[in-house]
Amino acid sequence: MDSLKAEIREKALAYLQETDEDVDTFPQSIVDFVIEYATEYCHFPKHFTDDDIAAALSRNKSSLAMACQEVYSKAGAEGQLSHSENSISRGYKSAWITSDILNGLPNFVNTPSTLR
Repeated sequence: MDSLKAEIREKALAYLQETDEDVDTFPQSIVDFVIEYATEYCHFPKHFTDDDIAAALSRNKSSLAMACQEVYSKAGAEGQLSHSENSISRGYKSAWITSDILNGLPNFVNTPSTLR
């Protein structure tokens, strides 16, 4: 799981730097939050180990990195659907991570493996 987190952190930093943000490192706390959020969203079966979860999530590294970048960009507006500051107003589709990103992640609800 640690190598997955490192790869996602590196990709999220690269995405952020492409938007002309002057950032040297990407906050690990955001990566941890996104991984935890995604893990809960995916409803992995209880018998899945951390390695199983990491393998499933590793197919979506770019999406998870974009989710990290999205959470980072909402700094100061955490948990809000809209934010206004210094005559700049922003509206968000979701308070945390948009469903467009989350819908691409695996979801194990109502699959035979969860009925064990």
